[in-house]
Amino acid sequence: MRGFMLFMAFLFIHFAAIQAQGDPLFRRHDPKEDPNINPFRNYQINPDSNLSINPSTNWNLNPLKENQANPTRNSAINPMINLQLNPQSNELLNPVFMKSLQPSSQAWNGLFIFNDSNNLFGYISIATQNVMISFDNKGTWNGYFVKAGRQTYNYFTVPGIWTGMYLCYDNSSGYNLFDKTGKWTGIHVK
Repeated sequence: MRGFMLFMAFLFIHFAAIQAQGDPLFRRHDPKEDPNINPFRNYQINPDSNLSINPSTNWNLNPLKENQANPTRNSAINPMINLQLNPQSNELLNPVFMKSLQPSSQAWNGLFIFNDSNNLFGYISIATQNVMISFDNKGTWNGYFVKAGRQTYNYFTVPGIWTGMYLCYDNSSGYNLFDKTGKWTGIHVK
């Protein structure tokens, strides 16, 4: 029985991924289909080419350089202190309770995460203007982003620990993900 349940779960995830890539919403966000939203073809949204969207050179975007964007220095954007931003404490942000936040929901409307090869890497549900819920490409909740400034979102684990990673707006069509050192990971959100 357990083997059957695992097989059915695999089929559900496999068909959900296929369905997502055939979905018109996905096609509008697919950087393989639209070079305008592909940071490897559109240098205006590539932080290695456009230094104004790169936190290594634009310190206003970098939480390690800008105290207002750093959750260890600004309690207003720290979900361990400001529980309204924490999905573990706020059921309206929690995809376990709010099923419409899950990418498998028919009501889901969100963003797609792509890796440095422009392959689907995960999903983002916009829960509020300040919190976006992150899922891996199988639809498993793996963390969330909290708005840290006009153009920056810090990434937290499900329990609420800041990873040091953050999204920066690309001034056009989405976001780029940076690691703790301010280096672009190649991961982008559309």
